[in-house]
Amino acid sequence: MKLSIAWIFDHIDAHWQDYDINLIVSKFNQTTAEIEKFYPVNINLEDFYLAQLPTIDSLNVFIPELQKKITMPERDHTFDLILKSATNIPFLIKKDHDKFLWAQLSDFGVEKDGLLPALNATEQDRTGTWREKFEHTDIIIEVDNKSITHRPDMWGHRGFAREIAAFLELPFLSKEKFLASKKALTFETTSEATQENPFIIDNQVPQACNKFNGLWFPTIENKPSDIFITSRLLKVGSRPINAIVDLTNYVTQDWSQPVHAYDADKITDKKVIIRMAKQDEKLLILDGTELSLTPDDMVIADNKKPMCLAGVKGGMHDSIDQHTKSILFEAANFNPKHVRLSAIRHKTRTDSSARFEKTLDPNQACESILRFIKLLEQCSINATSTNAVISVGPDAPELQINVKHDFLEKRTGLTLTSDDVTNLLSRLEFQVETKKENNHTTYAITVPTFRSSKDIKIKEDILEEVARLYGFNKVKLELPRIHRTPFDLSGITKSRKIRHYLAHTARMIEQQNYALYNEQSLTELNLKQPTNVTIINPVSENYSRLVYSLIPGLLKNIKENHVHQDSLNFFEFARVWNNKKKENIHEQKSIAGIFFEKRKPVDFYICKNYIEQLLITLGFDQAKISWQKIEKNTDEYKPWYRSYQATRIIYTPNEQTPQEIGIMGKIDPEFARTLDILPESDAFIFELDGNMLLHEKPSTKRYAPISRYQATSFDLSLLAPLTLTCKALEKELRDISPLVKQVTLIDYFEKEEWTDKRSLTFRILLSSNEKTLEKEEIESVRQQAINTIQSRGAELRA
Repeated sequence: MKLSIAWIFDHIDAHWQDYDINLIVSKFNQTTAEIEKFYPVNINLEDFYLAQLPTIDSLNVFIPELQKKITMPERDHTFDLILKSATNIPFLIKKDHDKFLWAQLSDFGVEKDGLLPALNATEQDRTGTWREKFEHTDIIIEVDNKSITHRPDMWGHRGFAREIAAFLELPFLSKEKFLASKKALTFETTSEATQENPFIIDNQVPQACNKFNGLWFPTIENKPSDIFITSRLLKVGSRPINAIVDLTNYVTQDWSQPVHAYDADKITDKKVIIRMAKQDEKLLILDGTELSLTPDDMVIADNKKPMCLAGVKGGMHDSIDQHTKSILFEAANFNPKHVRLSAIRHKTRTDSSARFEKTLDPNQACESILRFIKLLEQCSINATSTNAVISVGPDAPELQINVKHDFLEKRTGLTLTSDDVTNLLSRLEFQVETKKENNHTTYAITVPTFRSSKDIKIKEDILEEVARLYGFNKVKLELPRIHRTPFDLSGITKSRKIRHYLAHTARMIEQQNYALYNEQSLTELNLKQPTNVTIINPVSENYSRLVYSLIPGLLKNIKENHVHQDSLNFFEFARVWNNKKKENIHEQKSIAGIFFEKRKPVDFYICKNYIEQLLITLGFDQAKISWQKIEKNTDEYKPWYRSYQATRIIYTPNEQTPQEIGIMGKIDPEFARTLDILPESDAFIFELDGNMLLHEKPSTKRYAPISRYQATSFDLSLLAPLTLTCKALEKELRDISPLVKQVTLIDYFEKEEWTDKRSLTFRILLSSNEKTLEKEEIESVRQQAINTIQSRGAELRA
């Protein structure tokens, strides 16, 4: 976006030539936004002359200043002449060596093709004094649009003037100096026709059009472009057309508010309707493109046809032409979303749409109409208008924010006075009221609507305004002190151990599922989950509840992948949530896994050993781990476990309350059918408390010297009832004698014909710290072991 320094200083009580442009740019970059570049403009007007065109088609012109008649070359472009039937219309030509050419937009730095339009010039102007009205010296600054996306008030010269006046501490001129005086009649959605104003404004989409202002000019003088206005528009890259259209563009560039003028005589039934377009409704816009509209497009229409694509571009049929004698002047405020989507949909991005997309101040729309009236007076354009502006839609309310002085100082690290805060904010047209109570100062700050419409909402925004104007360079260059305390890395280390063990030793693949249940997937698995933590504003009805178990997600992974592999081993390490206590939501880490076989049974004991070895790897004492069978109708039971092959894992530290580590077990065959797997498929499932695994501190291991005497061992193979657990047998064998140092299950197997038994082989290690064991002592312990297993119903195998 291009801006003129001379134009900016129209709103400041100072002369721009008195200030160093490098200082202005530097301060602007420090406090407000980035100015990409700036450059001086000094147009040499000596080679340009004001000539008179006898008729629109003539090539023979007269130059009053030179008292000379010449013949001009054929034109490559047409003039945008309003007075096509007039004679002796003034326009610019340029002298190039010994010949004269038509003055083009590119001669004044405008990156557009075309000739300059006719100019409104007096007889005196035609003799050469027109150059005094043409502003030829200036400095142009260019700003990247993205750097001021958050500042809709700065999409015009007045907004930039406010910022520059603030950091240069210059008087910023009141808006009353630039606005005409006229009252406004406010209506909610539809205005009423009066004898003075027959036009009706009907806003049928208030959710898309926040405010619509209109003023009827029963008569308006249709003149060529004003010389001064033309010079201003050329410098900022805008194409001059004619007096009325130029002033609408000037208001947009000056007040940050896009406006539009309709030929009032072309509006059917004198009714202006803001509505959504009909499917495939046609609109011919000003650049000659015919748009095929959709119901998502907002249009300004009359009783028969659309006249404008709201916020984007005006229509051709109701535009101003050489016959226009009356206009309806529009200044509205549209929902940014509707404007942006329409501009993208029809590939028509304009200066107007770029501004509306930034959330403009609804209250400045009426001001822009008053600005237009003032410009008509300054350009000596005769016009009459109705006594009041018709305003449909509510005004934007002012926002008040209370900020404590201590808050500003603590957050900025600056030492501020009340006058500092008040003066800084007042320069930006904030209203500040200071209150003092118990030696504490509080500011009641009223934010102007041109700032509260988008970027000023909370007290931190006020803090930013104070800090940037006070000067970031005044913040002491001192590194903040950080109080460091020792950080326990054991959780991170254990997390890595868990993942490494499951991935490399257990050969499992880690999964990452959503933290929200897929309700459709739960239905497919026939899972009736208890009421758990529900999100108030979910992105989808299908994802509204936080997971309380990771197993449903892993089951979904199995269901989606079992067709590709016969064996699948998946695990997930993530967070789960539950609210069993109703009043509090509990979040914790969880580790879950599934060992799946499509065509054969999963060995329960091999999988159990993986879990046991994982716990030992993390420092849990194997002797303090126990297993408790889970009954089907208990709270711990989950529907995916087989009732007689699911167990709780219990850890009991020294003289402490037993703690549950997790649950593991085989999959229920009935439940497995919901996965659409083969009947012979099988799975082993486990869920572990991640918080406990990461943060449980294992008992301190102390060095115990090994015996200096040789150890010995013997094996016992036996047939044991299925009801007799290995854990129970291990404990009883360990307790038969102090000489027993270790009991290990080294083999087991089952046969189909053994309906209630299984074969177990234990290796019993014997050792003494005092001597080498004799044969009789070893045999005595062996006999005690045999007696113990027989007393429990087991039989010694030959």
